Amino acid sequence: MSQTTGQQMPPPPPSSALGALFPQAQQLAAGFPGLLSKPWVGGGTEGAVVPIGIFATLHALRIAYEVRKGAQASGRRPLLQELFTMLTFSFGGAVLTALMLGRTQPWLENNTTVPVYAGAYLLMSCVPGDLVYRFLRRTSPVSDVFLASVDGLIRGYGVTAAGVDLVRNTMRGQPVADSLVAWITVGTVLGSGGGIIDDVVQVSAASWGLRVPAMLSAGPSLDVKLSFCATVGYILTTHAWSFVEHAPGFPLSSSLDAILACVPRLSDQEAHLVSGLLCSAVLGTAAHAQACRLAAAERRALEAARRKKHDDTPSSGSGADDDVESESESD
Repeated sequence: MSQTTGQQMPPPPPSSALGALFPQAQQLAAGFPGLLSKPWVGGGTEGAVVPIGIFATLHALRIAYEVRKGAQASGRRPLLQELFTMLTFSFGGAVLTALMLGRTQPWLENNTTVPVYAGAYLLMSCVPGDLVYRFLRRTSPVSDVFLASVDGLIRGYGVTAAGVDLVRNTMRGQPVADSLVAWITVGTVLGSGGGIIDDVVQVSAASWGLRVPAMLSAGPSLDVKLSFCATVGYILTTHAWSFVEHAPGFPLSSSLDAILACVPRLSDQEAHLVSGLLCSAVLGTAAHAQACRLAAAERRALEAARRKKHDDTPSSGSGADDDVESESESD
């Protein structure tokens, strides 16, 4: 006989709007983290024969590809400088958030992360004949959209699970765990920290130097905006923040909570999946537009080079015409 006298049963978990519309959504969302961490060979991450994730490798190739394209356009740098630039874009967000929270650098806790990302750039730059880079350029914009979409899946999951959830769950009991400012800041910086570092220090330039960040004058980049929106969207859809709970003395807490309650609720896992899919769609669309602009610029440069070569080449009939003119004058 169960002893329930005098004890209150915990309230049932609130229903999910997405799960009500699509019953399979919860199952897909539950398998999303396992998909992102799936290794190339073997079963789970612990018993994998080759403990290197498929999505981690594709993400490394995406960043290496973008850094190489930038170096190709602005002028190649020494290999070690380009490699450092690539690693900065790869781990910049994790570095900044770990410094802010006083935690161990995540890239130091894994034996494969740095070798995989460094190896991806070596493949992009040191393979004889530039086979990898040329293959991606020849298959553009398909390759650009595919790699950017993978990046979006990882970024959308990262800013929510490794950003917001890290602060509010893993660091529970510390004052920062109840800080909405910390949730938003960590999530945003985690998804765009590499670009922020480059904006301030110019690690992708030939010569480094501190400067006023361009995002303060020209506005935030797409990465910053996307990471911020994904972070705020995750907090709103999971109903993670309550003004009555965290700010009970604020006069408008009840009214603000009533407004937040109008947002359709998702479970944490469903919100991870939705965030990843939305970030993937945005980055994939942006990559397609950028690839089309780059292809158009390359065509214009090629046409200009051909016209210049044609103008510099002397006409084959000009010499004969001059001889005919001289003979007619002599007659």
